[in-house]
Amino acid sequence: MNKNLRHIVWAAFAALCLILSSCHTPKVVTGTLTGANPEKARFESVVRNNYKYDALQSKVKYSLGKTSLNGKMCLESGHRLCMQVNAPLIGFEVARIEAAQDSVLLVDKYDKIYSILDLAKLYDIKDINGHEMEALECIMLGRIYIPGKGQATSKDYNKLSWTTPMLADGKQGYSEGLYKGKDYSLLYAIDENGRLVSTLLAVGAKTARWEYSDYQEVEDGQWVPTQEYITITNAEKKEILAGLKLTNPSFGESTWRDFEPSDSYRKVAIKEIGDRIKSLTK
Repeated sequence: MNKNLRHIVWAAFAALCLILSSCHTPKVVTGTLTGANPEKARFESVVRNNYKYDALQSKVKYSLGKTSLNGKMCLESGHRLCMQVNAPLIGFEVARIEAAQDSVLLVDKYDKIYSILDLAKLYDIKDINGHEMEALECIMLGRIYIPGKGQATSKDYNKLSWTTPMLADGKQGYSEGLYKGKDYSLLYAIDENGRLVSTLLAVGAKTARWEYSDYQEVEDGQWVPTQEYITITNAEKKEILAGLKLTNPSFGESTWRDFEPSDSYRKVAIKEIGDRIKSLTK
């Protein structure tokens, strides 16, 4: 494979894996939610957006540091997340990831290799064992997830500890809802318009932050963040940045086809793919 294209494949895997394991102001203003209990009003605004759907599909631009790549994404509700990356200019697919209920499939179409990873190994939280796909779906759609419970509903307000710090100008800032687990925490920030703007997961000294912006209404009353930034910080305080931007997202029946390796593909250990990804982030 061309050296540059080889770099693209592994940069793609790095970005996609960060998105799996891992703010700007929304463009659409729907009216501020303040008053005596802004935390509850904003929380209820977020959970009202927990609409049901079959599949969300979109063109997408992935980023890892200074590397930017185009591709497609499909999120099939309760089933799987599929992400494909295309080669620049040429446009054909060079890599993909398919995350299903219990596994993650990584495919390098140039080297014709693939690997399968247990989805649970991407998380360090025992509370979501067996529910990894539901948690991932919430992360991708800017929803609040309650470990051991699932996608938050209006009844889950008291499962979080809430604060709304006052800003220097005397106005109310973001409302923050904290969920404390045994050895981890989840912090959700909601803006004055009732949109989730960030999710922060802390496990020991490691953190992963998802930031959401540019919400678009794809159907009546159904909003999707079209810009997401992911920051992973390890125990040594080293940061890795990735992101994705959706273009023309839409709901409907999934058109994604499963990857089925031919005899020309070789299955490799996940360590081989992991070592190549790590070489890009040093």
